[in-house]
Amino acid sequence: MAKLAINGGEKVITRPLGKEWPVWDEREEKALLEVLHSRHWWGGGEGSKVREFEDAFAKYQDAKYGVTTNSGIQSLICALKAAGVEPCDEVLVPPLTFFASATCALFVNAIPIFVDVDPATYNISAEAMEAAITDRTRAAVIVHNGGYPADMDAIMEVSRQHDLPIIEDCAHAHGSEWRGTRVGAIGHLGAFSLMAGKSLAGGEGGIILTNHAELREKLYAYMDLGRWVERSDKSVRLDTTSNFRMPEWTAAILLAQLTRLDEQIETRERNFTYLAEGLKEIDGVEPFERDPRVTRWSIYYWNFRYKQEEFDDIPRNKFLEAVNAEGAPIGVGAHGRPVYQNPLFQAMTAGNTWPIKCPSYDKPIDYTKVHCPEAERIYQTEALCISHPGFLGSREDMDLILEAVRKVRANTDELRK
Repeated sequence: MAKLAINGGEKVITRPLGKEWPVWDEREEKALLEVLHSRHWWGGGEGSKVREFEDAFAKYQDAKYGVTTNSGIQSLICALKAAGVEPCDEVLVPPLTFFASATCALFVNAIPIFVDVDPATYNISAEAMEAAITDRTRAAVIVHNGGYPADMDAIMEVSRQHDLPIIEDCAHAHGSEWRGTRVGAIGHLGAFSLMAGKSLAGGEGGIILTNHAELREKLYAYMDLGRWVERSDKSVRLDTTSNFRMPEWTAAILLAQLTRLDEQIETRERNFTYLAEGLKEIDGVEPFERDPRVTRWSIYYWNFRYKQEEFDDIPRNKFLEAVNAEGAPIGVGAHGRPVYQNPLFQAMTAGNTWPIKCPSYDKPIDYTKVHCPEAERIYQTEALCISHPGFLGSREDMDLILEAVRKVRANTDELRK
C-alpha cells in the first residue's frame, strides 16, 4: 500500500501554513482614509506621505536619502541613469534573479552582461564580476537573492579597484544586514521593489537609497520630469526623463506596513532557523551555511539546497512533486531559470536587436550562446525555496514541513516505480 501522497497515500499537511499575504489591519485603513480626507493625493509638498516614507525607510535601512518611484524596475532604471550609464555601456548583472534586474539596462539602452554566481550564496560572484569588466563596463547590478546579502566586502573592493558604481537590487532584502549595515546603504545606490508580494508590500512602488547628495539630486530629477524637489525653479529639466512618482496612497500603506516589518522579520528568521536545524538531520537537503557577516537575514524566499546524490539519486524535480503532494510549500529556488534563457533575450539576435547591435557597439552579443555554468546547475538540479509568508506561522508549521520531507526521504523506493 502506498505511503506517499503522490502515489495515493494520505498527505502530511492538510491546512494552509504561515499567513495569508499581504497582512493588513486598521492601520492601513486609517492611513488610506487620512489621505482620502486630506485631498492631498499627490506626493509632494508639506504633509506628504511620500516624503515621510522616503525619510522613514532611508533611516530604517541606514541610508541618508530615499527617493520613491512607482515601481521596482523604475527604481533600477533611475539608479542606472543617476550612475551615469549611457547607451551602449555595459552593465554587469546576475543570471539568477527576476528578469527586471537585467532588462533595466535595456531601458537605458545599455547592454546587460551576465556574470555567474557564487554557489555558496546564489549571489553574483565578485571574482566573476572582475573577470567580466571591460573598457565599456559602467555599472553593476547586485541582487541579494532571496534576501541573503551578497559578499559586499568583495564586491565593494572590485568597485574601488575599477571605479565601478554598484547598484544593489534589494527587492528581496528589506531589512537584511551585512556587517551591521542594512543593504541598499552599502553600494552607491540601492533599489527596492515594494509591490504586493514583497516583504514590505505597497501594492506597487519602489524606492532608491543613496548616501550621496549629488546622486539624490539626479534621482529626483529623473523620477519627476527633470525637476529637483529642493530647487526654487521647478521648470529646470534634464533630457529623457519621465514621471515615475509614487502616489500618496501607496506611501500611506507602506508607512503602516513598516510598523510591523521588524516583528515579521524576527518571526521569519526564528522559524527558518528552526527549520534549518531540522533539515540538517535529513540526508539530501542542506541549508545554507550562514556567513557570520550576515548579521540580519530578511527573506523574500528562503533558499536551501537539494543534493540528489544524497537523496537516493532521486532527481530534484521528482522530489518536489512528492513533497508538494504532501502539502509542503517548497518550490524551485534562486528565482528559477537563468534570465538570459528568457525568450526576450533569446530572441534578441533574431530581429529585436537594439541596443546590442547599435552602431557604436562593435562587440558580438548573442544571448543564445551565453552560459553561466553555476547558475544553470543550481537552477536545474539544486535550488529549493519557501516563500516568506510561509514563515509567519508557528513552530508547528515548521514541524509539518519537516515531517513531509522526512516522509519523502524515508520512502524514496516509491519514487522509483
